[in-house]
Amino acid sequence: MTTTTTVSPFAAALAPFIAWLATRESDEALRRGYRESVEGYLRWSQSDRGDVHDRRRRYLDALRRAGHGDVAATRRGLERLAEYETIVALTLPLEA
Repeated sequence: MTTTTTVSPFAAALAPFIAWLATRESDEALRRGYRESVEGYLRWSQSDRGDVHDRRRRYLDALRRAGHGDVAATRRGLERLAEYETIVALTLPLEA
């Protein structure tokens, strides 16, 4: 009997980023902060129906309105996510 494991889109997006981040950042506390920032953003994004091009800005605005304590730290985490996404996009094989 074989079992099929379904990976949520959330986990599929977060797990490779975490693995990549471990190769880039040696400070565990900083990595944890980045992961928590990106995790919060990805969870929020699941229900966001706005334009994808300004989603990060809207997320940061929503944090400010909610009185989130450290929006600057969240921005830094999202910048690391953007760096990761750029590297992935540049290394994907070309479509034939």
